[in-house]
Amino acid sequence: MLIWPILSGVLYFLSFPPYGFWFLIFPALFFFYKFAIGNEKSFISGFIFGSVAYGVVLIGIQSIGYEAWIPLMILMGSMYGLFARVLSYVGAKTDNNFFVLVAVVSTFDLIRAYFPFGGFPWGYPSTVLIGDLTKNFFRTYGPIGFSLVIESLVLLLVLSLLKSNKDSGLFNFYYFKYLLIYFFIFGFTFLQATPTVEDRNIEISIIQGNSPCPGAKNKCSNERQRIYDSHLRLTQSLSTEQVSLGNLNPRLIVWAESSSGFSNDPLIHDRVLKQISKESIRLGSYFLIGGDRPIADNYFENYGIFISKATLNNSGEIVGQYLKQHPVPFGEYIPFRRYLEWIPPLSLVPRDMIRGNEEKIFIIEENNIKISPVISFEGSFERYIRRSVQSGAELIVILTNQASYGESGMSDQFILMSRANAISNYRDVVHAAITGKSAFISGINGEVYSSTELFTADTSTEVLNAYSYKTIYSIWGNYLNYIMISLGLIYFLRFGENKKFNHKNIANHIFSDRRAI
Repeated sequence: MLIWPILSGVLYFLSFPPYGFWFLIFPALFFFYKFAIGNEKSFISGFIFGSVAYGVVLIGIQSIGYEAWIPLMILMGSMYGLFARVLSYVGAKTDNNFFVLVAVVSTFDLIRAYFPFGGFPWGYPSTVLIGDLTKNFFRTYGPIGFSLVIESLVLLLVLSLLKSNKDSGLFNFYYFKYLLIYFFIFGFTFLQATPTVEDRNIEISIIQGNSPCPGAKNKCSNERQRIYDSHLRLTQSLSTEQVSLGNLNPRLIVWAESSSGFSNDPLIHDRVLKQISKESIRLGSYFLIGGDRPIADNYFENYGIFISKATLNNSGEIVGQYLKQHPVPFGEYIPFRRYLEWIPPLSLVPRDMIRGNEEKIFIIEENNIKISPVISFEGSFERYIRRSVQSGAELIVILTNQASYGESGMSDQFILMSRANAISNYRDVVHAAITGKSAFISGINGEVYSSTELFTADTSTEVLNAYSYKTIYSIWGNYLNYIMISLGLIYFLRFGENKKFNHKNIANHIFSDRRAI
């Protein structure tokens, strides 16, 4: 019955922005697992679920073109189809052993964080459950680990119901012995220490300059210069009065991804650095500016430049720059370009991005606040923000564009992932988007302090805190996933040695009643 995987896909995307019916994530997962395990058409069920769910979740990619949206929808459908098929196969081999199936789920969650083309982290179930009640789960397990907790609880319910049907009982508690594990998991989350709030803060202003013609396929005259001019003009409109404690706190001005570059690159053009230094003197501020620069004819760099606070006696200096490490496939580079050059839309990406190879920490000297930027697509990956925290970052700045998302819910989804990463690492986050939505996010509970609207030229200012506390997740990462994979492997090997599961009797086992064995 194909209606059920379609329904599960619909419920899944309705749990994410812009709809936001978070509670639907549970029936969505339930129906997916129900019709993946023990289903002869498990691949088809998984494919339909993945295509429907992600086809809508990622519908904003249509602004880039159907040639990007349709392949991604098919890819996600195929991944979930394969995932469902493996679940069904392994379940049959192990009599639906809980630990083995959870290991499969855990493996899949980790794989899609890295594959294909470096991974695609959109759509983890935990991200729709952000709040005070769940903050310790994020701090303990992170977005991927907390997703595993949610998925395995739903899986436990499905397995129990399947066994009830098999044994002709109204409800069977066979699998509920595994709930002891979750009592342990729930208790473990309370091992998180109460962080000591340090009295170190900084006033930050996001400059959202917008674009006169946003979108990958939209073109207008002198677009890059107009974007730069808009950012400079909005910066000039900022008041010298600070919203914090007089002028005691330092100030940081953030320009998002693609706000500079080419003929307005502060690293190359002294004119640009002088203009920024003038504003730095007036505002008493540091600058973090996103941009890109061509390298020869075929390559480019995507950067975040940190400029020191200028004074009457000294111009601002470029302290350093961060180079983006994770390019967007088919947006910032073309995989297998030499074989795909014949596809006309790919001409929209004439250059491939040169990858950076390390995180960067920039220091606000007045109170030694350590700031680390990530750029665009990287901000959706938990590993880049976690690495920055491990390197000493006390505040995270995400420089992004997001113009290609259009009016879809993808901008809100990106902020949702920023909130999850903020809580997981106990770090305030600056989410600066050139076309919006831009936001300031609390590392305590993921609250959005304030945000801007889409496709507006605007400024937003907040005072954020610097934290040096490291959560269990910041230290150990996705350890829960690896523990469950190890347990599943142990159980699988154990069953493999059991006479009920050896290769001579496996067929009889699959098609026989367990009680008769």
